Amino acid sequence: MPKKNIIPIVLLFVALFTLYGDSLTFLPKPVRDTSLASRKFFVSLWPSWVKPKEVNKERDKEIEDLQKKP
Repeated sequence: MPKKNIIPIVLLFVALFTLYGDSLTFLPKPVRDTSLASRKFFVSLWPSWVKPKEVNKERDKEIEDLQKKP
């Protein structure tokens, strides 16, 4: 098997292990803990100032303003 074909397979294995490794009960506990730790590491790479936009926030504010008006 050429090296070109191995790299995508390894990346797929790493991604699947990171996402689902801690839920596989047949793996030993240290391996499951490693999966969880690697997931937390990848999540911590995302900047804390980037937060999902709350799309209904402005609409909720307008509804509250309409309810307060007599």
